[in-house]
Amino acid sequence: MTRKEKYKRKSTRPLKILIGVLFLSAMIAGNIGVAFADQDISGLLSNWFNKKQQESISTIESAISAEKEAQKLRLKEELQSELANASERLTQFAEEEKQKRIQALTVYADQLIAGMKIDNSLEEKRIIAEMDKEIEKAIKAMDKIKPKSK
Repeated sequence: MTRKEKYKRKSTRPLKILIGVLFLSAMIAGNIGVAFADQDISGLLSNWFNKKQQESISTIESAISAEKEAQKLRLKEELQSELANASERLTQFAEEEKQKRIQALTVYADQLIAGMKIDNSLEEKRIIAEMDKEIEKAIKAMDKIKPKSK
């Protein structure tokens, strides 16, 4: 074997090993890159979902807050209206009940008046008796004055 051939073989073998090592390194580095890319994609997706979740939550919270305020105003207006109606109904009810009670009292008083018979018959008899006595006294006194006829 010539020297050229001898060195040629020696030089290709380390070159082949070097190329193999580089290729293997490239494959490992490529797989590592894919692994990092998977992790980055997962992280990116996770961050994106978290961001969207926060946006959705804040949108929902703001919508709920706005609706809550609108409903509170609506409830307040309805409550004021209902209070005014209730006050009016209560006043009307009180007036009706007052009229009923006054009417009942008037009817009762009329019944008492109709049933009120004061019996003055004893008093009248006493007065008549006294008047009769007075008249008899007057008649006797007049008879004493009258001339006696003979």
